[in-house]
Amino acid sequence: MKTGRYNTAPMDPNRIFAARRTIEQVEEGQELAPKFDAQGLIAAVTTDFTSGELLMVGYMNAEALARTIETGEAHYFSRSRQALWHKGATSGLVQKVRELLIDDDQDCVWLRVDITGGASCHVGYRSCFYRQVPVGTAAKDSDTPLPLTFTETEKVFDPEIVYRGQPNPTKL
Repeated sequence: MKTGRYNTAPMDPNRIFAARRTIEQVEEGQELAPKFDAQGLIAAVTTDFTSGELLMVGYMNAEALARTIETGEAHYFSRSRQALWHKGATSGLVQKVRELLIDDDQDCVWLRVDITGGASCHVGYRSCFYRQVPVGTAAKDSDTPLPLTFTETEKVFDPEIVYRGQPNPTKL
């Protein structure tokens, strides 16, 4: 089976992920033994390799994690589309993984990436975290829905052009 430009069979998650046998093995061992949730997903936090800026939080299934490891480019599982998704396949905004870390109980991964095209958000901003929520006194004094403040004011690209003809992944 070919996987596009990689021209090889995809990595088999059953071969590269160890079975979870003991707490010591998971927390202190040297085997990758990820814990996927009831939907078969693991959280994936993605930051810019150089600046540390938080770009996005997504999810991976076993195939997405294996393809990310295999290709060095971020792959996710879209919960809204219920499909594997190679970040940048449509937009060209590929995330090149410079470092992949897993947390202590192996139920979350952290991708440190370089971004081709300078943005990660399908809305057009550099980061998916482009609005600030008020906290503390500002939140306590409100009896209406909290107002969000934009922390990014310029879009890196126009999503209407980049994703022409593609359905918006945001679902209500």
